[in-house]
Formats: sequence, structure tokens, C-alpha cells
Amino acid sequence: MSGNKFLNKEESEKLKAAEEEKQAKKKKRATKKSSSKSGGRMVVQIMNGEFLSKDWFVNHLPFTFFLGFLIVVMIGWGYYVETVIKHEVTLREELGELESEFFTLNSEYNTKKGREHIEAKLPANGPKENRVTPKKITVKKYVFD
Repeated sequence: MSGNKFLNKEESEKLKAAEEEKQAKKKKRATKKSSSKSGGRMVVQIMNGEFLSKDWFVNHLPFTFFLGFLIVVMIGWGYYVETVIKHEVTLREELGELESEFFTLNSEYNTKKGREHIEAKLPANGPKENRVTPKKITVKKYVFD
């Protein structure tokens, strides 16, 4: 019985606190080690599909399907936007070509609508340009009364 000692409350509380600190340190070390090991295990579980049978995955299956649906929608939206942008680029190029064609045709029209060009195209015995300036005819009101 020489191993038995009587301890004060303070001493027993100090010993309990020291033991709790030791256990807390051990838990921290264990969680650090297990987290590094569980990371490797998680990769292996993902690779062989073992995680699909876990309870947490089965419980969250509707949310997983929702996330999968959102991913599919995002991928589809990306393809749609890409095709719209390609179409917009081709329309801009076509608009540039049509604008240049419009300006060339408009300049040709403006050069060919002059009097000299029209007169040159008319036949020799056809209508001729009047070289006399037009005069205004004024009528007095009392003539038609």
C-alpha cells in the first residue's frame, strides 16, 4: 500500500488537466495522420467507385443529381454561346462585305446619273436635252373670270 497517496483536490485537478491535454495532443496527431492517409484512401475510393456505396453519398443523392444537372446545363450553355458568337462573327463579316458593295454601287450610280452619261446612252433620234432655260408662265386672274 505504499503506492497509495492522498491528493488534494487541486493536485487531482491538475493531474486530470494534464491527462486531458495529453489526450487532446494525441487526438490532434491522430487526426493529422489520418487526414493525410484518408486523402490517399479517398482517391482510391473515387478511382474504384467505392464511394458510391457510402451512406453519406446515398443520403445526398438528390443533391448530387441536381449538381450533375447543373453541370450538364452549364456545358450546354457554353456550346450554345460559342455557336452564337461564331454566327455573330460571320454576320459581322458579311455586313462589312455588303457595306463595301453598297458604297461602290452608290458611287457608280452617282457618277452615271449625270446628264452627260444619260444623253450619251440615248439613241441619236431619241429625246434631246433642252438647251433653253424654262420660263415661268404667269396668268392674270381676270382672263378666266
